[in-house]
Formats: sequence, structure tokens, C-alpha cells
Amino acid sequence: MIEDYNIIVRQRPILAKEGSQTVRYEIQDNFLRFWFNYFDRYRSLIEIKNFVGLQSIIKKDYPTFSGLALEMYFRQKMMEGKEFADIGSWWQGKNKKDQDEIDIVGLYAEEKKALVAEVKRQSKNFKPDLFALKVEELRKKGLFKYEIESRLFSMEDM
Repeated sequence: MIEDYNIIVRQRPILAKEGSQTVRYEIQDNFLRFWFNYFDRYRSLIEIKNFVGLQSIIKKDYPTFSGLALEMYFRQKMMEGKEFADIGSWWQGKNKKDQDEIDIVGLYAEEKKALVAEVKRQSKNFKPDLFALKVEELRKKGLFKYEIESRLFSMEDM
């Protein structure tokens, strides 16, 4: 699935070494990600024909699901621009609750400059103070020699 079909990809935080134990696996294809996230996980609801219950779960969780799709969209747009040498995410911490995470980090090809971006469906949900703390932590951990540009990407930027 990883090597042959590129359906599942292994993600490491940007600047992490190849042998790093900090790894996430994610499904690249949006249709398959949606399928496994809802239809496969909640198969029992489908089997008992509780479509209203499944619909409720999907509606409640859709902002999270579509937020990840939006991150993938902006990463793809950055790749198409061909001005970055590396594009990825950055995170630290053992579990999701205690984790500092930055959605997109792009390292420019020509100079010691980085674009660090938070992705939100609606810009009103952006917390600039929290994001600034995350950026500062990233600066300390690996981008101390880089000039950092911070951005918010939202649906308005599409």
C-alpha cells in the first residue's frame, strides 16, 4: 500500500531524521480516507440500517475531516509553485493532546527561509497567540537559522 500504490504515506515531522521513531501514517486518497473514517469504522450502523445515526456522526465530524483535506489542498498548491525544497508538517509530543503541531512548513529552495502556516476552514477560528507560541517552539527546535514567514490559510485563500 505504501510503496506500490502510494495510498498510504509515512509522515515524519519536517527536519526529522530518516530513522526517527516519530512517524504517522495517513491515507492520501480523500475518497478512501472518507470511506475508512466513516463507512468502515461505523459498519455496524450501516448493517442495522441506522443511516440517521451515521449521518449525525458525519455531520458532527465533517469540519475536522474537511480541514485535513484543506491542508492537503494547500500543500499541493505549494508543491505546484516549485519554490520549496521541502514541504511537510511539524509536531512534537507523545500524544495528540500534549502535542505542538504546525499544519504546513515549507522550506524555500534558494535561501534559509521558511513559510510556516496554520490551516483553518474559517479564519475566525485562528488563534494567533497560540500559533505564535508554536512557531517559536519550532524556531528553537530546528529553524533557528531560518527567516520565518507565518501565514494563515483558510477557504478564503482558495
